[in-house]
Formats: sequence, structure tokens, C-alpha cells
Amino acid sequence: MPFPLRTPRVNNNDDVVRLSAVFAKPGAYIKEGEVVAEVETDKATFGVEATKAGYFLKCLHDVGDKIDVGSVLAWMGATADEAIPDSNTPSATSQPRAEPTLKAALLLRRYGLKADDVPASGDRLSVGDVESYVATHKIKPRKASTTTTVPAIEAFSSDIDAKREALSAIERGMLRTVSWHSRVAVPGYVEVAYDANAWDSYATTFQKEHKLLLNPVLSLMAYRLVALIESNPKYNGTVDGDEKILYQPVNIGFTVQSGENLYLTVLANAQQLSANEFVSRLLELQKAAMKNKLTPAQTSGATIGFTSMARWGVVRHQPVLAPNTSLMVAHSSPVNGQGALGATYDHRLLSGADAVAALNFLKSPPEA
Repeated sequence: MPFPLRTPRVNNNDDVVRLSAVFAKPGAYIKEGEVVAEVETDKATFGVEATKAGYFLKCLHDVGDKIDVGSVLAWMGATADEAIPDSNTPSATSQPRAEPTLKAALLLRRYGLKADDVPASGDRLSVGDVESYVATHKIKPRKASTTTTVPAIEAFSSDIDAKREALSAIERGMLRTVSWHSRVAVPGYVEVAYDANAWDSYATTFQKEHKLLLNPVLSLMAYRLVALIESNPKYNGTVDGDEKILYQPVNIGFTVQSGENLYLTVLANAQQLSANEFVSRLLELQKAAMKNKLTPAQTSGATIGFTSMARWGVVRHQPVLAPNTSLMVAHSSPVNGQGALGATYDHRLLSGADAVAALNFLKSPPEA
């Protein structure tokens, strides 16, 4: 029996999203959790994942279309030749839950509720529904958090002769990243000195034991960062309003430069891998990046980050935080066996002492 994939809500303030990409082809078998499409608003991009495994039947919209949140985006089925329900049938129009109106969404946030918590009296969850639920259950509003108003960006104006060009997909991704860093996070930066020879010796031994072609020092340092989460899950989180978000999987973002393109490749569920598996998987991601053949799932959902500019001889740099993360570790080129490890951190969640503690953990290999 066919089942729908519905248009997700990217931001509480947006009841309509734009379809920016469709990755699945009709008849293709899709695994549960696989990203089949991408939708966006002016503020964010979101991958639409298959809610369960099946065959992709049809996307009901074209790239560029604006789509109502909660509406059917595409259909999937148990076989590749299933008939798609008529749009007027109850099965095609019924929704698993009623999407809140804009005002209702804001009220839900004020009381710390989710849309699933409140019964809807109609097709959309209304302010009246939320007010009635709050009154019945005697729920008090959450304490208001202190927020900083972001000034509006002035329209570009210049007398210099120039031409306009649309940003590429990679450039748009970079814009979203740096915009989040500058408008949402409260970034700080610290660094510590470390003995690069100790790490090189550890990586060389690892390389010989596992018969690797390349020295895996950067991959092993990134894996050490994954191990850090076991002792303090706070590093693997972010802040939303006055709530702390702690991610369960460790999805490490690792930067790769491919020609003019800078990618943040993402190795998901890194905490489940051995050191050798991690190095192998990360190498596969790097190869895919160099061929510009990364999938959306391989470039989204980072929960913590690692970057290096050692290949260019850079001895110090301050990286930008990936959206919705609190820590990005920066590796630089050592000089005479001494290197610097830096960290950009979101001061809303981590203190300078937290960032330094993370770097002190990373500056020595596991067996040193």
C-alpha cells in the first residue's frame, strides 16, 4: 500500500517551504532514513527522509515550487508499480497530525509544547486549541529567555560597475553556514600548543599496523574528538532558545577542499566505529568529495567539527562553526615539531574552560 512523504516544517515561522531538489528517481528503492528531497526557506535547508523503506513512486511537485507544510510531497510504496492515490481520496488528504498555524506554533513554543501534544479541533491546530489545552492542564509559560535582536541587513548599494550572478549550491551552503555563525552563535576562540611529534609517531605506528597507504594523523585526531563525547556529551550539542540540545549520535563534520569547493563532509554515527573503521570511512568521504560526488546526507547533520589548514602551511586559523554545533576544532601546520590546536566554540553552551579542556584532551594521542 502506498504511503506519503509529507512536507516538513523547517522553521516555526514558515508555513510554506520551497522544493530545492529531488534526489530520488521514480521506481528507485529507498532505505529508511535516506534523503529523497530537499526543501528550504530563507533561513534554512532541510533534507526530507524516507520514514520507512520502500519504492519511490512520484514527487507531486517540481523543483522551485512553494509547498504547504504538512501537504503530501511525494508517494512511496511497497512495490515500484503501485498506483498513487487520487488527491481527493481521504487517504491522500488525511494527515498524521494537524500542523499548527503560525500563531499556534508561537504559543506552543511559549509553553514548551509540541504540536503532537495538543488535540486539534480542525484541519489546523489553532490558538484556541492550545489555549484550551493549557487551561485544562494548568500549564505555565516557560521563563522568557534573553535574546539579541539581529539587525536587518542593508540592501546592497554601489556605484561601481558590476554584474550579478546567482550563487552556486555550494556557495549558498557557505552563506547559510557563516550567517548562522554570525547571527545565532556567540563564538569564542581558544588554542593550546601541542607536541606534533607524538601524534606523528602514533599515526605512523597505526599506519604500519593496518597497512595504510597514507598517514592517518588527521583522521585519528578527529576520531579522538569523537572519543571526547563519551566523557562530556555537552560538546555534542547546541542551544535552542533557552533549551540545551544534546545529540545522541556523534556526526562529525570534517572539512575537505576540492578545487574551489569547500565541503564539510559528515560521518554519521561515528561513535559506533572502531578507529580503523573510522579512518576508512572518512577516507571514502574524502575521495567522494574530491570527485564532487557527495550525497546530501554526507554533507548535512554535523554535530561537531574538525578542520585543518596544514596542507597550506597555515600555522593559525579561526574556523567558522557549522550550524547547530558548539565546537569546531582547528588543526594547523606544526613548526619545528610544535603545533597549535584551536577551537571555535559557541559560548552559549560551552565556556572557555570547556574548550580548553577539549583541546587538552586532543593534544595527546590515546597511548601517549
